[in-house]
Amino acid sequence: MTKTMSRRRFLKSAAYGSAGGAVLGTAASALATSGTDFAIQGIDVSHYQGSINWTSVKNSGKKFAFMKATEGTTYTDPTFATNWAGAKAAGLIRGAYHFGHPGSSAVNQANRFCDVVKPTSGDLQMMLDLEATDGVSPSGVRSWVVAFINQIVARTGRPGIIYTGFYFWRDSAGNGSNLNCPLFLAAYVSNPDAYVPAAWSYFTFWQYTSSGTCPGISGNVDRDAFNGSTTGLNNLRLP
Repeated sequence: MTKTMSRRRFLKSAAYGSAGGAVLGTAASALATSGTDFAIQGIDVSHYQGSINWTSVKNSGKKFAFMKATEGTTYTDPTFATNWAGAKAAGLIRGAYHFGHPGSSAVNQANRFCDVVKPTSGDLQMMLDLEATDGVSPSGVRSWVVAFINQIVARTGRPGIIYTGFYFWRDSAGNGSNLNCPLFLAAYVSNPDAYVPAAWSYFTFWQYTSSGTCPGISGNVDRDAFNGSTTGLNNLRLP
C-alpha cells in the first residue's frame, strides 16, 4: 500500500530479514493456508488500479474494499473520491487508508486523513499503512504511531487498523503494543500465523497477494481476507 516502495520489496525485506530464519523455520511446520480459503474476501486499491467497475467487484463475491485516501501531509490519491463513492453505491463495506510518513507530524497527518475521508456510520475503522520510517529511529516511529492512533481515536471514537509486516513492526516501529488496533497483516506466504507480530495474537485482515485478479479491475490487485465472521467484520464498522 504505497507509492514509494513496492509491496514486493517491502515483503521481501520482511521475509529475508536478519532474523528471518527463525520465523521461516517455525513456519515450515505450520499448516499451509490459502488466502482464498477464508469466507470473507476483499481487495485494497489505489490509483494504480485505474477505473474500477465496483458493481462487478461486488458481484464477484467481494465483501469489503480498502482504498488509499492520503499520504503524508499533502497527497490525496486522485481516485479516492470516485472509489469511495463507487464502493458504497455497489454495496461493499468500505475502508480508507493513509500511508504514514513518520518524518512529519502524526497529528497533522491523522487530521488530514479524517478531513479527506469524512468517515461515516458503516465505514470501517480508519487504517494506517505503516511501512516507511523516513529515517526516523524505531523509538521515534513508535511515538509517531501512538500519536497518530490517538488522534484517530479522538476524531472517530474508534481505534485504527494497522497494516504492517512482522519485521517492520519488530525492527523499525519499536515493537510496542497494538494500541487496541486490529492487525492488517502484509505477508505473501502460506503460513501467515507465523508472521503475526508479538503485539497481536492473530491477524484480522490478511493481504495475501499483490498479483491477484478481480472482475471489474484491469491488471493486478491486492487480494485480502478477513479472519472472522460477518458479525466480526460489522463490529469494525463505525457506529
